[in-house]
Amino acid sequence: MATIARNAATQGVYINVPKIDWPLLRELIRKFGWEAETREQLLDRFINNRPSNADLSEEDIMNEVKALRYSK
Repeated sequence: MATIARNAATQGVYINVPKIDWPLLRELIRKFGWEAETREQLLDRFINNRPSNADLSEEDIMNEVKALRYSK
């Protein structure tokens, strides 16, 4: 995700870049002062910041699954 480092509004952007072009793009991102993270880094950040205990029981989860599955 690319992020403008200044106080301007931020726009998240997802792009697929060939591995051979990634070093060039990473250098451009650095020169513009943006931030970038790979899909794996984004997922790792999400996992590391998730709540450690959910306030849902397994029964609550199954009720939601069944409601979605059988509501068609």
